[in-house]
Amino acid sequence: MDLAAFNRCIDALEKADANPQDIEVLTTHALTLAEQIDEVRWSNPAKALGWLLENETHKPAARKASGTG
Repeated sequence: MDLAAFNRCIDALEKADANPQDIEVLTTHALTLAEQIDEVRWSNPAKALGWLLENETHKPAARKASGTG
């Protein structure tokens, strides 16, 4: 199960007013998975830096709010 799937399940349970303990268990597993992903991602610092820089350069430029309404 990937992290996005965990988050979808947590969201569905929250909307369904499921048992809070079930949500907490899934949230804990999602956090553990996120930590494991980070460990793998950061196991090679040069590759991780490249990934960060690549994602930073692909972000759309923030739009400035115009003074007109």
